[in-house]
Amino acid sequence: MEIESVLNSLAELNRYGFAFLLSFGVTWLACGVFWIKTSESTAGYATLFQGLIALPAALFISYSTGALTERPGGDIFTELVMTIAMSQMMILPLIIVMQAKKHHSLIPFVFSASLTIHFVMYFWLYQTWIYIAMSVIIAAGAAVIYAKGLSENKTSPTGKSAAVCCYFTGAVLMITGTIFLLI
Repeated sequence: MEIESVLNSLAELNRYGFAFLLSFGVTWLACGVFWIKTSESTAGYATLFQGLIALPAALFISYSTGALTERPGGDIFTELVMTIAMSQMMILPLIIVMQAKKHHSLIPFVFSASLTIHFVMYFWLYQTWIYIAMSVIIAAGAAVIYAKGLSENKTSPTGKSAAVCCYFTGAVLMITGTIFLLI
């Protein structure tokens, strides 16, 4: 089976990763609520650990749709998919240090930035420009939110701008996941 055929089969089987986009979209939106309703410390922890909710939900949805049991391309493609998926975890040590040093309101911005880099690889894996577009939209949106939402000391974003970053990132993920469900 040639690579392009495997990639196309993988994209169709996974519906371009919709389960992950929707699951993480929901947790990003929930983190936005944490930034509005709780302390910055609590919201920072919620943002840091959102994957503990989103990942099992995405895996369950993927398993339920057969995306985890019928993988095309054999073990080598499964390893590639897992490597790409786990790459997002490389930002966690920095996020943990930011939380420990009480730079809470920066966490959603750093996480969003790393998310955009993470998703660029899915452009190739799923053979769709939509992942590039989504990454550009999140990166540009987070930059604008950061620039407009600095606190009085002008060095860190406000908790409200952290919430807006979470809402924006979650909404873009949800919209993209929905698009993949419809195509």
